[in-house]
Amino acid sequence: MEKGIIVAITGQSGCGKSTLSSFYSSKGFKVIDCDKVAKDVRDFPDCQIQLSEYFGEDIIYEGIVNKALLAERAFLSKEKIQKLTDITHPFIIDEIVRQANESFSKGNKVVFVDGAVIIGHDFEKYCDQFIVVLTDINTQCERLMKRDNISYEQAKQRLSKQTPYSDMLKRANYVINNNKTVEGLITQGEFVIRQIIKK
Repeated sequence: MEKGIIVAITGQSGCGKSTLSSFYSSKGFKVIDCDKVAKDVRDFPDCQIQLSEYFGEDIIYEGIVNKALLAERAFLSKEKIQKLTDITHPFIIDEIVRQANESFSKGNKVVFVDGAVIIGHDFEKYCDQFIVVLTDINTQCERLMKRDNISYEQAKQRLSKQTPYSDMLKRANYVINNNKTVEGLITQGEFVIRQIIKK
């Protein structure tokens, strides 16, 4: 790892991580989106082989993973979610570390990594600091319903299988409350980045 600080931006789906990440990106910071990396690595040939062996060969069509079908099968149980994690995370970690090192080699001192699945998982050890974004469950569900075109119960079920906030808060260096306005989120985000740069 090149010299620099990796700061995780984490929280459950629908909490507002992406809004905070977009703000930091607009300020010129390198932000690595774990969801995007995860989608990219699923099309890496070695990753596809492992995914098709467990979730079925029909999840791959013309060299591309049917991400909707994969998600449908993975979210059936915690065991299947764990298997998806076990297969994809080594590829995801390698790609994030590669991108972070590339950014550090250009002289950047801070890299943000945006992801829901960081604390309690293998990538946690690569992070120097943690920002946890909090919001209430109804707001989370509403955002997931709109984003993924799913029902309230489906959204709630997905959230129940994610890392609990109680675990995230144990590792948090900074906690941002996103129950109110975007402006409030940004104001807190500005305060946090000033603290990180000071250190």
